[in-house]
Amino acid sequence: MNIINTLLILFIILIIINNLTEGHILNTITLFFNNITSKLSNLINKKNKVQTIKDNKEKVSFDKILEVPEIQSSTIIASYYSYSNEPDTTGINRDLLSQGKQILLPRIHSADLEWCLWNGEISTVENKNGIYEPIGETFTNFGAIDCIIVPALAVDYSGTRLGKGKGFYDRALVSITSFSVALIYSNELSTTALPSNSLDMRVNAAQTPEKLFRFS
Repeated sequence: MNIINTLLILFIILIIINNLTEGHILNTITLFFNNITSKLSNLINKKNKVQTIKDNKEKVSFDKILEVPEIQSSTIIASYYSYSNEPDTTGINRDLLSQGKQILLPRIHSADLEWCLWNGEISTVENKNGIYEPIGETFTNFGAIDCIIVPALAVDYSGTRLGKGKGFYDRALVSITSFSVALIYSNELSTTALPSNSLDMRVNAAQTPEKLFRFS
């Protein structure tokens, strides 16, 4: 017996009790049942939303970033190893490596990101709380980095990027001043200005599955 049937039986029992007590608990029963059904609806909606995001991620490709001239002309590219619901960089990183480009991946060091060259082998990254970080010598020649691909929760038409609030990529973009592009889903390109302050660093472009958006 599923939970809906159980609740229906419970509701019928409460109705019978209500009749025996001449309707004194009708309002209580109604409020109780409405509260339960509302919670069930919210749970179902959340489950469906998570499944939709998962399905979209599996179907969406960001391969168009490989056609961006700045990416094509680059030798050393700072990228990242995607996780959770972020746009999938697995194929992008693999394709860039197959083209002979050098890929840098970030790892957290204190309050900043540091970078390591990555050869594409899963054995050279380690899982830290669900985030894959590279193992190896730290790369410090930021001037040699031709472009940087960054994650974002949203980007607006001025290039203001919304991150996860810890400022790792804002600080990284102070050091890495080459062409920067954020990977975002189409609905994450904001038509209204995002909040920003003096520490927020803008990106030069945003890549959706369909199109590259450049910002002045």
